[in-house]
Amino acid sequence: MPVNGKRLSTFSRVISAWCIGLFFLGYATKIFAFEGPQRIVSINVCTDQLVALLAEKDRIVSLSHLANDPYSSWLGTFVDGLVLNHGTAEEVIALSPDLVVTTSFGFRPTISILKKLGYPVLELPIAKNLDDVSTNLVLLASAIGDNEKTQAVIGQFNREVSSQTVPLNSQLPLFVSYEANGWTMGENSLTNNVAQMAGFETIGSRLDFSGGLKVDLEKLLTIKPDLIELGYQWSEAPALVSQNLWHPALQELLKRTTLINIPDALWLCGSPKTLDALHILQQAREAL
Repeated sequence: MPVNGKRLSTFSRVISAWCIGLFFLGYATKIFAFEGPQRIVSINVCTDQLVALLAEKDRIVSLSHLANDPYSSWLGTFVDGLVLNHGTAEEVIALSPDLVVTTSFGFRPTISILKKLGYPVLELPIAKNLDDVSTNLVLLASAIGDNEKTQAVIGQFNREVSSQTVPLNSQLPLFVSYEANGWTMGENSLTNNVAQMAGFETIGSRLDFSGGLKVDLEKLLTIKPDLIELGYQWSEAPALVSQNLWHPALQELLKRTTLINIPDALWLCGSPKTLDALHILQQAREAL
């Protein structure tokens, strides 16, 4: 039976509409598969590291200039091909970001300007312990779009942290991170938390202080640490802040004290890489 022309025309329109619908369904699926910010800018060395771990590189437009500093960051060649910024509002705006990531202690004028202009800004708090690192990872994952990659990174980190066992000996060896200009970290700090997890008494608990503090060399000599870490020794002119590390009295102390090297980049900021600092301390404790 021959097909009526009107029926054929109707049939053709149905098929055409069906094909167009499939096309837009596929297009919409592609869009939603890549939902989340696509032009991410980090303006702080600590958020650089978390962004690099959780976001695909093609979604990252720029990281801070310290991302390329081996004494501050472990990112290395990851920064190749990325714009490095100095955290100014002018630089960030020129990059047309759809998400700016920084810390709560970031450069306030830049953050204020960006917020007033309507740019999405995520401020992550400073990590004072490994639980804070996990929290910051979750906050960032939520902002950039939680997916298999973010879940894998966060899950692996949480499993490693939960698997750690803290020695409970009554007599714990004393660890001191004594850096340029006598600067050291006490209670309520990432350095302190990691050292305690590795099974050490810390200078913060011994001297009862929180946060950062400049400790006189005389005080360091009296507490007699079992393990000491000196951080990066700034010797480039015109820096003089490391001169105290060459004091004869400290050099004499080091002759009878175990010296350890923990790269600053591992725990200057809280990230999954901070676990490497923990492992170094654990190995050092076993060797004491």
